[in-house]
Amino acid sequence: MITDETLASRACSGDLSAYEELVNRYKNSVFAIVYRMVGQYQEAEDITQEVFISVYEKLYQFDTSKRFSPWLYRIATNASISMLRRKKKVVMLNFDETYAQSPDPAPDEFNPEHAYERQELREEIQKAIAELPESYRVVIALRYQSDLNNQEIADILGVSKENVEVKVHRARKALRGILQKRWGERGLDVNELPANR
Repeated sequence: MITDETLASRACSGDLSAYEELVNRYKNSVFAIVYRMVGQYQEAEDITQEVFISVYEKLYQFDTSKRFSPWLYRIATNASISMLRRKKKVVMLNFDETYAQSPDPAPDEFNPEHAYERQELREEIQKAIAELPESYRVVIALRYQSDLNNQEIADILGVSKENVEVKVHRARKALRGILQKRWGERGLDVNELPANR
């Protein structure tokens, strides 16, 4: 299979089929990143189109000795952040890591009460993430929703791996603090949540 970097080099030389192949390879993952950051389907589609236009215009800047995907994801992340800043909008994100420890039960073990509790927990987490600072929302989206490792996130954001590790740790701590405060106000114990059962 032709590498992304080779395709990028060919596209930069005017090969439209190489560019189309890159779009086909990455349109779904770029859309997923954008959607998880902006939270609106139509906006995410529009931004994804803008990202690929921007990629085509900036291909001459791409260093073919490096991996293509982090460079592309950086453009997608920056486009999403720009949209958020323009709109000053609160964004709802999914955060699966907290409840991933307890997989959904098999159909014969399905418990409607637990399913409802998991859905409630998802909604609580979405609201809590919306309260996080933008830089924390970004690392949460890239780490837990796009399943990128800390080095990949560092490459995308143009920071050190250590910086990402610190941000991920602080984002998780801040998120947990928000959730504990909310649950505490309602008399709930974080250890009694469905994710911890």
